[in-house]
Amino acid sequence: MSDDLSPAMGGPLAAPAPRTPNEHQTFGSSTIYRLCEEIISLRERNNRQHQDFERTVKAVREELKTSFNSFAADTQRAYQQLRQETHSEKRVSMALMNELLEVGQDLDHIVAARPALDDPEALQRWVEAIEVESRKVQAALLRHGIHPYDAVVSTPYDPKLHERVGSKRVEGMNPNLIAEQRERGYASQQPEFVLRRPKIIVSE
Repeated sequence: MSDDLSPAMGGPLAAPAPRTPNEHQTFGSSTIYRLCEEIISLRERNNRQHQDFERTVKAVREELKTSFNSFAADTQRAYQQLRQETHSEKRVSMALMNELLEVGQDLDHIVAARPALDDPEALQRWVEAIEVESRKVQAALLRHGIHPYDAVVSTPYDPKLHERVGSKRVEGMNPNLIAEQRERGYASQQPEFVLRRPKIIVSE
């Protein structure tokens, strides 16, 4: 009787058949092939990520460069404008100072030449000289963009534009309106830029 038992009878299991050289070669080749595929895939993914990163960096660099160039251009324009305004203000100030000196000298001559009160003709000429000098002053103000600014009666009182020197009740006029102008004001270029507010009476 044989000592070998079949698996069904609880005997020892038969050892697996050894792989043939061809089977070992096929298994190793497939593993190396899959490993190469993974390496190639990883390399391609890395290249794509690197290219995406380079594009992102380039876009950010171009955006920063454009932003900086725009900032530099705006700063240069603002500097040039400020420089022009400063030079313009200096020119206006110098011109006003020279005209003020000229008017001051003329007034000194007029005051020094004041005639006696018992000489009507000389007194008339003296008064006319003062009127001429007053017109020169007004003309100089207009040349520099300074013009009279009058308050409009019956319009609302605005402390930014008007100087209140009194109040009174006016028949038929609501309160807090301009009832009367006592002294005119002066503005530069625009009425909102009031150099001297007109003196007014406000309605009660």
